[in-house]
Amino acid sequence: MDRALINAFVHQQDIGNRVNGSFTSKAHENVVNGVSEKFPDVKLDKEKVKNRIKYIKKGFTACYDVFKNISGITWKEDLSMWQAAPDVWDDLIKKHPQVAAWRNKPIPNYNSLCLLYGSDRATLEEAETAREMRERIRGEQEEARANTIEEIDHMVLNDEIRLEGYDTPPNAEGRKRAKRKIALVEEVTSVKKSFQIAADAIAKVAAEMVKIQPATDTVKSQEKSPVSKTEI
Repeated sequence: MDRALINAFVHQQDIGNRVNGSFTSKAHENVVNGVSEKFPDVKLDKEKVKNRIKYIKKGFTACYDVFKNISGITWKEDLSMWQAAPDVWDDLIKKHPQVAAWRNKPIPNYNSLCLLYGSDRATLEEAETAREMRERIRGEQEEARANTIEEIDHMVLNDEIRLEGYDTPPNAEGRKRAKRKIALVEEVTSVKKSFQIAADAIAKVAAEMVKIQPATDTVKSQEKSPVSKTEI
């Protein structure tokens, strides 16, 4: 029954009834119906199916997380067992005592369970590596974006592209590129205007601060001019 249950879930995964790692309600319904057809004497429902596959997954992941990165040990398909030299087993059991149970014991449906749950298993080290990779990609994207904005700004200054009235390129891909450039130009222009407004406001505040300096200040500080917009 476990084999029939696991194979039914693998089939539901293959036909697209698993979304973002979770099986849909339709998938569970299909599994119940499929297994019930093979075992008509057993009364099944979605809750029983969910609980059983959860129990099976728990046992599989405990095994998978240990064995997936171990060298010197091989999976024997015909025996459904992990096999290794005695000294490799001894060292492994010292580090992970729980694997002693699988030294001479088959692990049913292991390959099918790998299809269901192998890809989403990750050690903390691997998860950290993934985060680092995302940070690197994000940095590269931001750098590329900054370079693109500088490039567009240069084209605007040299009147190579305009916000309005640009010539339509002769092909669809050219039109797409032009539209993307125009969108970026508009965004950069909007940001520049915002910074200019902020700079004007800060300059006004700086000017007022100079006017209301205490009388005890030195003549030099009283005569000091407001902070320039360039400095701001």
